[in-house]
This record gives sequence, C-alpha cells and structure tokens, in this order.
Amino acid sequence: MDKTTLLAAVREYSHSQAEPAWLLALREQAVAVYDELPLPKFEKINYASWPLFDFKVPRVQVSAEPAGDLGAGQHFYSVGDTTMQLSLPTEAIQQGVILSDLRSAIRTHGDLVQSALMKKALQLGTDKLTALNTALMTNGFFLYVPANVQLQDPIEITQLVDSRQTQNFFNHSLMLAAENSRVQVIQRLCSVGTQATAVHLLVEVVAAANAQVDFAGLDALGANTTAYLNRRGVLGTDAQLNWELAEMNAGDVVADFDSELKGRGSTAQVKTIAIANRQQTQGIDTRMTNYGEKTTAKIVQRGIILDAAALIFNGIGHIVKGAHGAKADQENRLLMLSSEARGDADPILLIDENDVEAGHAASVGRVDERQMYYLLSRGIPRPEAERLVIRGFLAGVITELKSKRLRTELNALIERRLTDDTH
Repeated sequence: MDKTTLLAAVREYSHSQAEPAWLLALREQAVAVYDELPLPKFEKINYASWPLFDFKVPRVQVSAEPAGDLGAGQHFYSVGDTTMQLSLPTEAIQQGVILSDLRSAIRTHGDLVQSALMKKALQLGTDKLTALNTALMTNGFFLYVPANVQLQDPIEITQLVDSRQTQNFFNHSLMLAAENSRVQVIQRLCSVGTQATAVHLLVEVVAAANAQVDFAGLDALGANTTAYLNRRGVLGTDAQLNWELAEMNAGDVVADFDSELKGRGSTAQVKTIAIANRQQTQGIDTRMTNYGEKTTAKIVQRGIILDAAALIFNGIGHIVKGAHGAKADQENRLLMLSSEARGDADPILLIDENDVEAGHAASVGRVDERQMYYLLSRGIPRPEAERLVIRGFLAGVITELKSKRLRTELNALIERRLTDDTH
C-alpha cells in the first residue's frame, strides 16, 4: 500500500471513529515518517520478508465471542477489536482506577491518554514497526491507577487474536501508574482460528515516582500467527517495574522488551522464559537503559530450543553518562534439545560512566547426556526425560515469580507447549 493510499485510509478510519484532532495528527505523522524509518534490528534474524507488512485498510473488526467462557474471571477480555468483558472491583472504582478499552478511553479520558500516548515510554520516530502500529492501531486496553492507590489483587487482561477471519491485529495499550501507586497486571495474549494473521502488539507502561508495577505477560499465539511484540516501560524517581514474560508462541516472533530508568533510584527487572520448536524463529531483544543515578537494572532470560527452531536472546544493558552509582546485570541461557536447533545468547553492555557496577553471563548448551542416561536408565521414556530436564532448567526462574497462581499457570502452559506442539 503506497503512502497516499495509506494516508487516505487512515483518515477515513479516524473520521469514522470520530477521533479527536490530536490523534488524527499523530496517525498522519506516523504515515509521513513510516517509509524513512529503519526496521527494528534483531541480530542474526532476517524478518524483512515475514508477513508483518501484509496489512489492509484499517477498520474495526467486529468479533463474535468464541465458544466457551474464556472471559471468566477477567477484568478485561477482548476478541480482536471487540471488548467482551470489562469490570473492576467496586473498591478500585471508588479509588478512581480506570480500566477501559483504548477507543473508549480516547473519548472519555482523552487528556490522560494524550498526555502519554507515544510520548513517554514510546516515541514515534523509533522504528518502522512502531510507526506502523501508531498509524493503524484500532484498540487495546487503557489502565490508570491514581496517586497513592495500592491495589492488592492483580488486574487480569486477556486479549484474543481472532484468526477466524482475515484481518489486521494492530493493538496498542497504555498503562499509567501515578505517584506512590501499586498495581499488578497479568496480560494474556492468545489466538483462535486458523487464518494467517500478522500480530502487532505494543504496550506502554509509565511508572511515576515511587510507583510499583508488576507486569506479567503470558503469550501463547498459534502457529498461524507472525508477531511483533513491543512492551516498553519508563520509570520515575524510586519507581519499580518488574516484568515477568513467558513467550510460548508457536509462530514466528520478534519482540522488544525495553525499560528506561529515568528517575533516580528506580529499579527495573525482567525475567523471560521462551520455548521455540519445529521450524519456528524467535528473536527477543531485552534492553535496560540506566539514565538516573543509583538506578538498578537486571535481565534474566531462559530459553528452550527443540527440533529445527531458532531462538535468539539479545540482552542490552546501557548505562549512560551521568548515571552515577547505577547497576546493570544480565543472565542469558539457552538449552538446545536437537542437533538441528540454533540458539544465540548475546549479552551486550554499553557503559558510558565510571562509577557503576555491571556484569553479564551467557550460555548456550545441549542436554547433559549423563543426566539423560540416568533418567533413561530408570525406565523413563525419552520425551518425559527431556521434559524433566527442561523443567529443571527453567525452575530457577519460575520459582522466583511473585504469584503462586502465575507459577501454576505458567507450568501448565509450558507442559502444553511441549506436549501438544512438539511431538
């Protein structure tokens, strides 16, 4: 689609949704810079030919809820562009917490959305895929937690990509945690249907001074999907942002997980678990940038590779000039269970300040044959023995997850990924 056609389609869509002038201007700006911007760079992965760019004229897709009560217990549950369930505890509503789909939030809380959308955690000129999402986004979730509100129970978000019909999935979500607030979010991303679907998911998290955000992302897209996942966070003074991410997708994926520690004393941590199998390719870039003094950043990534799959971990820790007393640490480990598997764990440290602490560890290895021999000699079938080794390899990360329910859910998801999709 050429720029003139795309711009006309974006304007038509924006007018059909009665969007405010500022949002149309943002979309138009995204279209204007799209061609000139570079693609996000993922080392050792050439994804330029992936169908991420097979987009169509933007329009709201109305989805019917699939069979089964998939939205039970969720605070936000959507299928495609359609919000199926939206609820909050009365106590949270009384404290001023806002949970909405993004389209509705633009109409009813426009000032809040405008103050942060593509201005704080993400910027329009970053790369081609971010600009494309900005131009074509149709929905997502919006969460606002006011100052001094500390929620005890997690906000449950489930977003289902509707692949029962051919359509775009350009999803953009925004989360604002005001000063001295506390919130836990569990975002589940999965799919239904068999049509080939390109998935573009962006999440912006803004944690103000002294805020604490615990964000868990459980991604389990089907083999018919090709995905670009981008979760970004920006932290104020003494803020905390804890990412816990599980990449259990069956299709090809490139993912950016970035945090910018802007405020003095802020802390960010990301723990990522990924499994790749069959002919799948996954590239995951995790970046932590220490801007403020006394900031602390930590990256922990564990991956499993089976069959002829490829999994690339790039961990980037950057301490900029002036970030005195900053700390940056990372650990990237991959386990390959096939001679055809390809894995790379690339730790990168960029240090522009002297008064800092930084370190990294990385390993790519195969299953210890002594362990396998021991298990097989006890009469355990090889597939089950491999799963035991995998569980042991991932246990160090899973046991450190904050939520017991999340640990249980992730273990079940890993088991399903290894049994249903692999053999």
